[in-house]
Amino acid sequence: MLAAGLAGCNPYLAATTVVSQTYDAATDLRSASTQEADIQIEVQIKAALLASPVKGTSGIDAWCRQGIVVLAGVVPSGSSAGQEAVRLARETSGVKRVQTYFVSNRPSWTSDFETKEEIRAVLVADPSLMSGRVDLGVYAGHVVLVGVVASRQKAEQFVASARTISGVVSVTSFIQTI
Repeated sequence: MLAAGLAGCNPYLAATTVVSQTYDAATDLRSASTQEADIQIEVQIKAALLASPVKGTSGIDAWCRQGIVVLAGVVPSGSSAGQEAVRLARETSGVKRVQTYFVSNRPSWTSDFETKEEIRAVLVADPSLMSGRVDLGVYAGHVVLVGVVASRQKAEQFVASARTISGVVSVTSFIQTI
């Protein structure tokens, strides 16, 4: 939303944002209607997580690909945030399945952010990978990949690339193939 807000103030940023979104949509392997449905599911789940009175749900990330929702983030031991997030996702129309990856704590947001940016840089630098097809999160050094690619081999390339980064503890792939 910040980018969208800033884009309104800066014509160059507005144009590059539109071009980037158009390119991502055009190169996505999912049909336009599936992309739209997935976006609507994500928006509804993210709104529900933010609105939930259960402490900790607002910090959980949610992605949807082909109706399959992945929830990931930090859920401390004894917290009901993870269960609430799953409940909210399952109640969302169009959701086929909910998958989760939660860690109990995050020693360093900064380290996770740096790891995430290093992974992005590796993915963007590899011309054989279309980095926009895969989203990622990093939680206490644990990497979560979510996306849709053409083959199992391509999915494995994303995983292998993420593993090359120092500080990565594990890589969990929720990458689907068409």
